[in-house]
Amino acid sequence: MKVLMKLLAGSWLGGVLWLAPPVALALDVTITAQYLGGGTGRFDNTTPPGGLCSSWFATCRTRTTVTLPITYDKKTTKGAADPRDLFYVGLPAKREVDIYHDTTGESRRLTFEWTALSQRVQIASHFYNHPLYNLTLSGGCRAVGSVSQERPAKVSYLWDITQPSAPSPCWGFGRAAPNGRVEIASVLETSVAYAMNITPPFRMPSGTYRGSVTYSIGPGGDFDFGNDVTALSGNSLTVNFVLDVQHAFLFEFPPGSERAVLEPPGGWQAWLAGGKPPQRLNRDLPFRAWSTGPFKVYKLCQYDVGPECGIRNEHNDQVPVLVALTLPGGIQHAGGQVERLALPSGAQAALQFDAVTPTLNRRGQLHFDVDRSQVQNMLKHPGSTYTGQVTVVFDAEL
Repeated sequence: MKVLMKLLAGSWLGGVLWLAPPVALALDVTITAQYLGGGTGRFDNTTPPGGLCSSWFATCRTRTTVTLPITYDKKTTKGAADPRDLFYVGLPAKREVDIYHDTTGESRRLTFEWTALSQRVQIASHFYNHPLYNLTLSGGCRAVGSVSQERPAKVSYLWDITQPSAPSPCWGFGRAAPNGRVEIASVLETSVAYAMNITPPFRMPSGTYRGSVTYSIGPGGDFDFGNDVTALSGNSLTVNFVLDVQHAFLFEFPPGSERAVLEPPGGWQAWLAGGKPPQRLNRDLPFRAWSTGPFKVYKLCQYDVGPECGIRNEHNDQVPVLVALTLPGGIQHAGGQVERLALPSGAQAALQFDAVTPTLNRRGQLHFDVDRSQVQNMLKHPGSTYTGQVTVVFDAEL
């Protein structure tokens, strides 16, 4: 192996060697979650669990965790008047983060906060001198527990953040160490529990959403570990968010639904037996709906009659057919229930529908109607058959 070293940033000037400052490292970590159209209406965490889960299993069953690439050495002085000279940790406040759809650029906003902190901390001297052994803890944290090891002298701890939205710094000292004892505490691992809140995924179009937030690390920064910190692994931490939304989307029609025969309510028998002419012709087609996200609906017509689709007889006499839609209660249009809502023609005029709750295997209907005035025109052509094609498009690719 060859090692090549070049001094690029230094030069001798008047007998003084000027050196560039050390390069600051930017750290990053990725938070992932997915929604695959389930009935819970919530994201499922897919982030690899944090290191704290090896000791605190129960915490990781109920909270989301992640390991942060933050390591450092911290000089602590037992009995110091300034808490920053003890073992000291300050965490960031709650942040709002915008995430963006990979394809459309559509944005959503989430809130993100740290709810617990765990670190694995080692010292070179005797176990009883460890600044976290037999701990007295102060500030904005509550001790959940600790795991100790004598050789090498190592303590892993878990602290809850008492006010995650605006956390106060936390500091502590080991009661067994004598006053004035100075130790170099090496933080070998940092992991956290976090809370992420966002619009329910059933209100988000399918796709992948990404965003990020960057925190400063160091004295006075978002992550602040007090005085006399050395060997810090980086001076900033970027948290990347990747949220995957894949909705359930299925509209299931029974066999034979490709043909809708329009008839008077109750059939033609009453009119054929000499009764009154029918007031209307109609057909309702039932379907079952599975939908956990927004979608659009519109119609396409073989024959256009104004804003409606038409049906036509062999003599090219045509009449309009009103095409309407009824959807289950978990789906709304413009904030209201969808009941016999007339469908527009063409993708440009499509109506958008939004999920209020996940809809799984619920009943809806398509309605086809010819009104009284048009029925009167049709009756002037006895023996005729009126036909026409109507295509109803349910589109989740918003």
